[in-house]
Amino acid sequence: MTDRVLIIESESSLRNELVAAFTEAGFVVDNVPDYSKALLKLDESKPDIIILDVALPDRDGMEACSELYFSFGIPVVLLGEDSSDEVWERVMQVGADLYQVKPFGYLPLVARVKAILWRYTLSTSRSGSEG
Repeated sequence: MTDRVLIIESESSLRNELVAAFTEAGFVVDNVPDYSKALLKLDESKPDIIILDVALPDRDGMEACSELYFSFGIPVVLLGEDSSDEVWERVMQVGADLYQVKPFGYLPLVARVKAILWRYTLSTSRSGSEG
């Protein structure tokens, strides 16, 4: 089965590059420029993982991450430009699976996303077999 990724990125050029990288890696990719459109997209289909910009035009990305992770149970990768200790601490508090500081390489990001999905699949199969 093909993994589905939802990219929520307000900067169109970066969003297009992410779409290209994940499509080339074999993912089914949906993409939106803001959080309100992401919620509509979530009504249509549930992604396996979300790539989320911290600087969204209509919502604080950290709050959005927390809502997506805790309400929908979807792993989230946050993209941001701040690498301060305060940001790293907040990233851990909101349930992000990865925080990627911009600029970044696309191949390492795709590899990290695949690893996160593999761990989620593994943990889901383990918890499902214990009951």
